[in-house]
Amino acid sequence: MKKVNIKLLVLAVTFAFSICAAGQLKAEDPQVSSPAIVINYIPPIGEGGVAEGRVIWNDLGSVNVEQFAVIAMLRSSWGSDYVKPYNNNYLNAIDTQGNFSINITTGGESDFTITNVSFYFVRKETFEGIDGSAVNAGYMEGKYIGESLTVNRDDFWANRPQAPVPDIRPGLADAGQSITLSCGEGGGIFYTEDGSDPAVSASAKEYIEGVTSFTVPAVGSLLIKAVTRASNSFSSVASLVWLPREPVSTPFWGLNVSLALNDEYFGYNFSEEKTRERMEPVARITKWIRTFGTLNNGHPYINKIAKENGLRTMIGVYVTGNESDNNAQIEGLRQILIAGPAPDLIAVGNECSLSGVAPATLIACIDAVREVVKNAGLVIPVGSVDIANISWNRTLLDRLDFIGVNIYCGTWDETPENEMVDALIKTYESQIAAFPSKFVLLTETGTPYSGGSYIVGNGYTQTPSPQKAANYLSGFLEWIARDRVPSFFFEAYDEPVKSRNGGHPIEQYFGLMDGNLEIHSFYSDIITDISPVVSVDSAPYPNPVADSFRIDGIVAPTEVTVTDLSGNAVLTLTVDAGEPVAVGHLQAGVYLVRVNGKTVKVVKR
Repeated sequence: MKKVNIKLLVLAVTFAFSICAAGQLKAEDPQVSSPAIVINYIPPIGEGGVAEGRVIWNDLGSVNVEQFAVIAMLRSSWGSDYVKPYNNNYLNAIDTQGNFSINITTGGESDFTITNVSFYFVRKETFEGIDGSAVNAGYMEGKYIGESLTVNRDDFWANRPQAPVPDIRPGLADAGQSITLSCGEGGGIFYTEDGSDPAVSASAKEYIEGVTSFTVPAVGSLLIKAVTRASNSFSSVASLVWLPREPVSTPFWGLNVSLALNDEYFGYNFSEEKTRERMEPVARITKWIRTFGTLNNGHPYINKIAKENGLRTMIGVYVTGNESDNNAQIEGLRQILIAGPAPDLIAVGNECSLSGVAPATLIACIDAVREVVKNAGLVIPVGSVDIANISWNRTLLDRLDFIGVNIYCGTWDETPENEMVDALIKTYESQIAAFPSKFVLLTETGTPYSGGSYIVGNGYTQTPSPQKAANYLSGFLEWIARDRVPSFFFEAYDEPVKSRNGGHPIEQYFGLMDGNLEIHSFYSDIITDISPVVSVDSAPYPNPVADSFRIDGIVAPTEVTVTDLSGNAVLTLTVDAGEPVAVGHLQAGVYLVRVNGKTVKVVKR
């Protein structure tokens, strides 16, 4: 077998790029007359997952692409033979641009310590009737086209360029805010604004420092995908999303919405009129809504109705291990896009790690959703949602424009009632820190108000009650108002269907509202009296603050006073629209900010 060191990859593949007038990447035709393999990504040692690459060859096209495949084999720790990846699927398809992806999990070595992975470009007919168990290193001699490529995974990660970094963390930002990118020494940045992969997309452009910048829009979102290229090696894809920070006059930033009430079941098909009736109370108390699927239970209408009510939407595409069901969900999304208006975000899959959906299945669904969005002529950020603190598959993580995290401290763990909100905040902050280049939303949190006592962890008893649920809601709303957290509370309505379908008894008691579309009495005072999530004249951000904060809603010169907790003024100044309040000189601690007759706390770090 002929080995090629990843450090000499540029020589092995004889592959170069030039920048054409439009700033796009283009393969130089004279250098790719013989097939060559490029690996754009391979999971690091210790992780299973999907390797991604491309076959570069002038003679490869839509007419003949189905005649070819790529084979990957891994050198096992128990001998010199190579073993093919999991499930005997050793002939891996190539698309018309030469792209391929291969699950390199062997199903044998659970610690994924295999270091070297070899790739071969072959004609499928050469392997007709050959069982995968017969395919080994010796069998491959003389049966592949061009050069084989052996990638040392340690070398790959040691020499791979770092992904581009924005000067402002993805997430919420002021409309009009300018965004710039940077990368390590010796690298260049290429980017797209249409959701495509800049390493291979025809729409990729070269980023020019000091010239190129991006602006957060007043409506919609800014989606930038960027890679660093150095010595013909690409970094992982940085998928960067910003949404405009908006005043929110409702108690909730966002609510999870499922409309299967009372005796109805998941899959119940009710009318647009019935959907409107159930969405009306929701629209009064939130700015954003999140759904879990695209079919039945009002899902075909929810996005349109929400938009008519001035709401922002995250539409879910429910993913299981059933391919036909997943295809139906994606078709349902296509119909929602046709009906319009376009949703703001699309979340593909919810807690797939718990339901056992394979990363490859989720990746395939995400790619299919992007194709649907592209064919609709739209650019919409696409992400996924899972529980906090999971280990995301690296290939999957690169695909995501945003991450949603579900956090239930004090519901499914041993957190005491009086520590639930603090544990929520700590967990969310840990997820923010874990993914510094991703927009991270809190997509679910809540606690039941009934359902009886139950055991969690090592024999710890949790007991739901209306008072416990009300206290949690109050603390949650205070936190998101103070820290301006993009968050979806779980959930708008009770769901009796969950307990009837074998779920835990508590699962039907998370709703703010009952089957009569009324807010539960123990929540009504909290939701009625709570200050808006973002009060336009009294909500400093960011909070906590390091150097400076701004205040929404100031349109003319306004006096702002900052005091310590004893009421002693430490700063008084006049602030005009959009101006920052500099507090970098103050000691760390808690301060009171007084503006337009209102007072709020600010934490100085």
